[in-house]
Amino acid sequence: MIKTQNLTKIFRTEEVETVALNGVSINVEDGEFVAIMGPSGCGKSTLLNILGLLDNPDSGDYLLDGEPVANLKEKDRTRYRRGRIGFVFQSFNLIDELTVEENVDLQLRYMGVPSKERRERVTEILRKVGLSHRAKHYPQQLSGGQQQRVAIARAVVGKPKLILADEPTGNLDSKSGLAVMELLSQLNAEGTTIVMVTHSQHDAQMASRIINLFDGQVVEGSERIL
Repeated sequence: MIKTQNLTKIFRTEEVETVALNGVSINVEDGEFVAIMGPSGCGKSTLLNILGLLDNPDSGDYLLDGEPVANLKEKDRTRYRRGRIGFVFQSFNLIDELTVEENVDLQLRYMGVPSKERRERVTEILRKVGLSHRAKHYPQQLSGGQQQRVAIARAVVGKPKLILADEPTGNLDSKSGLAVMELLSQLNAEGTTIVMVTHSQHDAQMASRIINLFDGQVVEGSERIL
């Protein structure tokens, strides 16, 4: 599903040049659950943003489902990832003015799904994540764990083949974090490919493979299968 070769990303200001990624090459097969680990500032989130087509590398190749996507223009990246890639972030990124079901439905609206099908799919995914009884509630009426489950529901309601998760349990207590990781593991068991950035060794143990980054590079010999 994912193949990168020598990805490089450099952030520049007038005085400072920071190499965020320095020749990163990874492969992720269909149906894998891969955790990316490393210290703060090692390039984990930068890599995830490129994998999710939120940004382009400065150089290197990126194939997604066999298609070259490293140099797409912004509007093409947006169109390509819609319906193909689901995002789960540490900060939830829910819209406070929308109810739970409206937040989840928004993804389907962007995809142009007809209203009847949208209602059916939102109802089904909220049942799956255990939030049917919270459909009419607003994000501020939910616990952190519930908000993250809404974010996961929104990420998967479009039926993407790939979910990218950036520190999905970072703002949660241990019990809520475990529930979120169990939900991600369930989605993976159903065939969804997941790439997750995490600082948590405990969370990483639930993945099938770990890739370690340091100073923008894959640490030689660090990639391991659990």
